[in-house]
Amino acid sequence: MKTHLYAALPVVLLALAHAPGALAQTERATPLEAAPAASAAPASARPFQVAYLRLGVGTTFDSYKHYRCTRIALEYAPMLTRKIGLAGRLVGVVGTPSDSGPYGPWIYQLPNQNYKSGHAEVEALFYPFGNAKRVRFAVGAGGFAGYYKLNGFNSASLLDGNVVAYQLLSEQKVYGGYLASLNLDVALGPQQRWLVGLRVAQQKGSGGVTDVPSETLTLARRF
Repeated sequence: MKTHLYAALPVVLLALAHAPGALAQTERATPLEAAPAASAAPASARPFQVAYLRLGVGTTFDSYKHYRCTRIALEYAPMLTRKIGLAGRLVGVVGTPSDSGPYGPWIYQLPNQNYKSGHAEVEALFYPFGNAKRVRFAVGAGGFAGYYKLNGFNSASLLDGNVVAYQLLSEQKVYGGYLASLNLDVALGPQQRWLVGLRVAQQKGSGGVTDVPSETLTLARRF
């Protein structure tokens, strides 16, 4: 019996000698096996992965700044960094003269008086305080190009407030130039997914639209 015990003793000692190495190998493998799981965790969105779809409704002027017009804009605005963004915009403008401008009530006696235009804008935006805060301020600069049609008049003769003679005018032009803007947005909700804001811009260029301001209320959603 002692002979069998002595014969089995080297086998037991050999197993014990290898056990710590196997345990250490298992312990060393555990962090390596956990690494892929950690790397699979979703990363937080970087600033340039954020973009906004923005709708704007406001006012501007006709090409001669004689009367106010309605301005509607649809915009796509990606954020490049925490302080720099871009905006691509499609803008439509429509309006008719009123007696609150340089004309009197007699303007309504002239036929076919209206203004229509459409143009595209590209603008770079600088956010000095960052574009991830609840209140965001930006300064913008860019360019625009489009087409307008104006139905107006060259001259009109009045007698006792009534139009007795007139000469109509119709012009169509391609226009373009540069613009600058001030933008203020306020983020809504805990996730700040929606923005409401105000945009004030000035357009300068050629083709009739030489110096035209605009004021626009905006509503945007983050994607």
